[in-house]
Amino acid sequence: MVPQDTNFDNADQPGISQPYTQTEIEELLYGDDRSAEERLARLRELRDESAIRESGDWGGQDPAAMLDELDRAIDELSATIANGEDGEAYAGLATNFDNDPSDRLDALSPDDEDARQAIEGDEEDDDRLEEERWDGGEEFRPDKDLH
Repeated sequence: MVPQDTNFDNADQPGISQPYTQTEIEELLYGDDRSAEERLARLRELRDESAIRESGDWGGQDPAAMLDELDRAIDELSATIANGEDGEAYAGLATNFDNDPSDRLDALSPDDEDARQAIEGDEEDDDRLEEERWDGGEEFRPDKDLH
């Protein structure tokens, strides 16, 4: 007899060992769904829970490696907050995932010439760079075949 209503089929009960994944840690480190202070508090909460459960069932995962990763994420996010300006809204850390695909040549269709032209710029801009005057002697000029 159980003195409380409990759903025995629910695997999400408190006290059941559920290790955290690297993806969950990175979402808290780089995510933009909540403030940096909230994400830092959650990382610290995960760290505290993990330290308590260190002797418990971690499945095939190494608890020391997971604790080290949590510590690294906490240190990185803490440093970002400490080095930021007052009142800055930490939507997320600058990562390579924040790049807009429309601003990257490798993400564009080869047939989209207008978008490629917008990123690459005009050829006239490149011509001005080539017309620079060389002040050194001709024997030392590295690109004399281009001019």
